[in-house]
Amino acid sequence: TIMWSASLALNGLTRSGMGATPFPVHMIEHSLSALYDVPHAAGLSIVMPGWLKYKRVALKGRIAQLGRNVFGIAEVDDAVCAAQTIERLTAWYDHIGSPSNLTKAGIPGEDIPGIAENVMKLANVWNEEEYTLDVVTEILELCN
Repeated sequence: TIMWSASLALNGLTRSGMGATPFPVHMIEHSLSALYDVPHAAGLSIVMPGWLKYKRVALKGRIAQLGRNVFGIAEVDDAVCAAQTIERLTAWYDHIGSPSNLTKAGIPGEDIPGIAENVMKLANVWNEEEYTLDVVTEILELCN
């Protein structure tokens, strides 16, 4: 099941009919793997909580749905549920031994400007206009 889901994850089938779909968490993570000895999955576990915090208001319903369906959170208010979801996901990453922030991966906070600059190279290639240097820096700060 894991191998099948991994095969489907980025082969394009799951996005069929949706048009262009951004991958900002992957885009930001690629710089962590490029600049540090961080496996891709560990880098995703660092970036995902910060990105979710950044998107917590805009995507509160979808984040709450994740919390209810995956973590069994019963909270009715989407905003509260979204915050609890991010906490639960972070705790789960910690539980399985995957780093949930830059500090836990041994990446110093003072490196954030350089990481953000590196991310922008891929953001420009991927035409990720929403993810400016300021936005990427803010997300990385939330990953610290």
